[in-house]
Amino acid sequence: MGVPSHSGLMRHPSSLVGATRSMDTELCVRSLRELARRTLRSRGVIFTLPKFVIRDEDLELQLSDLSPSLYFGIEFKDHEYNYIVITNIGESGGIIGPKTPSASEVWVPLEPQEGFDNLIKEITSLASAGYPACEGCGGRDAQHPWDELAMRESFT
Repeated sequence: MGVPSHSGLMRHPSSLVGATRSMDTELCVRSLRELARRTLRSRGVIFTLPKFVIRDEDLELQLSDLSPSLYFGIEFKDHEYNYIVITNIGESGGIIGPKTPSASEVWVPLEPQEGFDNLIKEITSLASAGYPACEGCGGRDAQHPWDELAMRESFT
């Protein structure tokens, strides 16, 4: 795992800087939690990230240690864009960053590193609670169908 540097962040300006400061944190957490639930329900995930985003290559092992019944593959790929694409196998995914995905996918309008770090926290938290096999541990939004378009309207 690399060490973050200020120079790496300065090389990747984003139009989200002002938007994320005033963004309702709870809205982003709700979207991150939905994306985490989708990821844990999937058969595997591909994270396509900007090269500057720090990731833990041992995430798959950590998750299987937290929840031995949970097994799926995790693959990391690099790209040159300032957003993260989460591709779930057998389940819709999403995007973290300024690029808006199709309405079937979750959009998290946060800076890539912040959004990725928080997504991994949500995935880890849900996995340690036993999601998706647990009763009621997916959070309040897990009990109802996800309405991505309504969530996006609340971001503006």
